[in-house]
Amino acid sequence: MVENIGKIISNGFETYTKNPNLGIPFALNVIITGMLALIILGFGFLNIFGPALPTLENATTPQEILLIIIPLVVTHLAQIIILLITFFLISLAIQSFFNAGAIGMARQATETGKTGLTAMVEAGKKNLVNLFLAEVLFGLLSLAGIVFIVPGALKFDINQLLFPGKAGAPFLLIAGILLFVLYLVILSLVLAAFRYALVVDNLEPIEGITTGFNFFNKNKSDVFVLWLILGIIIVVITIIGEAMRFSPVMNFIWPLVNVIISVFIVAPLTTVFWVRLYMTRTGKEVYFNDLLAHPNDLEKLKAEQ
Repeated sequence: MVENIGKIISNGFETYTKNPNLGIPFALNVIITGMLALIILGFGFLNIFGPALPTLENATTPQEILLIIIPLVVTHLAQIIILLITFFLISLAIQSFFNAGAIGMARQATETGKTGLTAMVEAGKKNLVNLFLAEVLFGLLSLAGIVFIVPGALKFDINQLLFPGKAGAPFLLIAGILLFVLYLVILSLVLAAFRYALVVDNLEPIEGITTGFNFFNKNKSDVFVLWLILGIIIVVITIIGEAMRFSPVMNFIWPLVNVIISVFIVAPLTTVFWVRLYMTRTGKEVYFNDLLAHPNDLEKLKAEQ
């Protein structure tokens, strides 16, 4: 028998504790992307909205602020779009390199019990383009859900935002947004494994997406349970963060603590769990209690110990 979800988590956690360097790709991604945001978005938006800052300081209501910002956005719309697309593509390329590197490290650690930054560099270089294109495809699939918002958006009047008492609540738009969110949740579930499949098996972009979808079809319950567990962890961390707002000291400290937890614990653990699930369910060899074993031999190995 293959490992159940409980064993995936316990063995994956053991792999993580023996390889704390699994958090390095995520830390580098946050640092480099943050610097990129400061350079491109910071200076870009300062150049566009800078002249209006004195006027915004005198605005006292949301309506006044919107009446100042909206004309600026319309005037500089082309610049804003180019700025956002540039930032998105460059940051996505950086993210693709480090995510591929993290998955490569998780694969090596799952196979041998140990990993190093060499695996990150090799996996990042080998899978950068394919993972980048697969992420773009995933993004386009996500954007397809906008069709749920379009009917409500077409009937929405900007005066409803500027002067709330002028018109009724935009129920159609709200319903469309809820359907869009539901679509994104379902998409994130059925394609939860595509990144790991692409890097572990060195697949092409479309092949990675289809393999991830097929993996879900063959392992629906396992994928759903792991996806749900990881989702609950994120929700719990979010709730803790909201609770910290009631303490002035913790409200100041928690953002940094949250980043450390997310980057050095949650992200690498999530990667190890998904990689191990994918590898055990696709018949690949995995590291198990100082032994290298085929997934079908795990129960036999445990019995012998």
